[in-house]
Parts: sequence; C-alpha cells; structure tokens
Amino acid sequence: MITAIQPARSLESDPVSQFESHRRQLIRDKLAANITLFVVFLLFLGWSIYISRFYPDRLATGLPRIFEYFGSVMPSFQWEVLFEGRNEQGSFPQGSIGFWYSDFWKYLALIWETILMAVTATVLGTALAVILSFTAARNCTPFPWLGVASRRFLEFCRGVPEILFALIFVFAVGIGPLAGVLAITIHATGALGKLFSEVVENASMRPVDGITAVGGDWFERMRYGILPQVLPNFTSYALWRFEINVRASAVVGFVGAGGIGAELNHVISFYSDDRVTAVLLLVVLTVTCIDLISERARHSLIGKEALR
Repeated sequence: MITAIQPARSLESDPVSQFESHRRQLIRDKLAANITLFVVFLLFLGWSIYISRFYPDRLATGLPRIFEYFGSVMPSFQWEVLFEGRNEQGSFPQGSIGFWYSDFWKYLALIWETILMAVTATVLGTALAVILSFTAARNCTPFPWLGVASRRFLEFCRGVPEILFALIFVFAVGIGPLAGVLAITIHATGALGKLFSEVVENASMRPVDGITAVGGDWFERMRYGILPQVLPNFTSYALWRFEINVRASAVVGFVGAGGIGAELNHVISFYSDDRVTAVLLLVVLTVTCIDLISERARHSLIGKEALR
C-alpha cells in the first residue's frame, strides 16, 4: 500500500504559532507603551516640582512656621480668671474662655446659617443634577444633541469655582446668603450631574426594554426602569456632596456671600488673632460632626442596599 505523504504545515500557517507570535507582540507593545507613559509621567512630575518649587529644603524651612502661626493666634489664657463670668460692667475678663468666646452666640447663628445654605444648595443642586443626568447619559438621552449639550453644561458648572460664581452673584443680587446658595447650587449641579450620569450609564437596560415593549414613553422608562436602580447611589452621592457644600459655604462667605466665612474674613482683616482661632475651631468641629453623621448615613444606606 502506498501511503500519501502529507506536506508539513509551515510555521506561518500553524494557528498555535500564530497565536503565540501575536501574544508576544502584544506583550512587547504593552511594555513599550507602559515605559513611554512612565517616562512622560516622570517628565511632567519633574516639571511640576520645578514650577511649584516643591523642594525638601523649602519644606524643612516652612513647616515649622505653620506651628509658629498657630502659636501666635492662640489666646493668652490666665488660670486665675480662666472660668470667670461677666463682671459688673457686663464683660468677661481678659484671659478667660468667656472673653475668647464672647461672640459665641453670634458665631453659632452664622454657623447655622452656613448649614442652611449648604442644605438648600444641596437640595436644589441634587434636583437639577437628577434631571440633567438622564439627558446627559449616553444610553438614556432622548436626542444625541441634547446629551452633548447637557454634558457641556455640566462641565461648565463644575469647572468654574464656587467663589467665582459667588462674586458674580454678590454683584447681581447683593451681599448675603442668597449669592452663596446660588453659587454652590450651580457647582453642585455640575459635580453631581457628572456622577449621576455615570451611575445611569451603568444601570441595566432590561427594565427599560420591558417598559418600551409595552408602549412606555421616555419619562416612564426613566421613572420606572432606571430611577429605582440608581436612587440609592444618588442619595449616597447627595449626602457626600452635602459635606462638601458645608465647607464651600464657609469659603464663599469670604466674598460676602453669607455664612460663617464672612465673620472669618472680618476677624482676619482686623487682625483679631484669637477670634480667628475661635471661629476656626467652631468651623472644624461643625464640619467634623457633619462628616461623621453623613458617613454613617451613607454606609447605612449602602449596607441596606447590599442586603437586598
């Protein structure tokens, strides 16, 4: 019997060899890309250090001065009158805690005003961000041009700092909390709108397909198909943004937009160093308490959702 001799397959026609060759080429390309990106990163890092003068000797010289500053703004307490009350003239003696916090109730009222500014801005910003997130999400926008316009608008809102918006609104509506609320609302809308739209884009579209199959319109698809999925994340992000808005409300007060920031600017301008520390301690304590409460609320919300 004569056996036909099968021609040997060439290396180029072997699928396994082609796969291995292609895999090695991908590894080489990825390694070259990583090395290039790392070199570019080092160049930009060195450029940034040069521009910012981020040098160890400057840090070693400047860091001790921070403690010198806080030492200069701390009040001068005197133990013998530390807890003394008001005297016959109705004033606290110097060196007492009462003298240091003689305007405590004024500070407390301004901090409450700051919190209310943050609450109002968060509610308004969240409502606007929820609406814009559905039009900005690529998988849910009813018209492509509306999605592009919504994303550019959100970029503008979060790209401009709150304090610049506050300056504009102080000129437009006058000094007071309204300017601060409007400024923070716009910036919160842009930041939350970006986060909300990404959450919407990651939502499952199966409920939307089901509602579409039974004749539901765009609003019904968003209301009953998407919103129940994303609402826990929306709430968590809104609470997180509230923490940021409290701090922003204190900052915009420096330009006359209400809140405790206006008083902080006042005491700094008049070199009332001990009053600066008094206001700062209250601000830090308030922000810390709000952060802790908000963190527990967010974790509780996330935990409950995970159990479903």
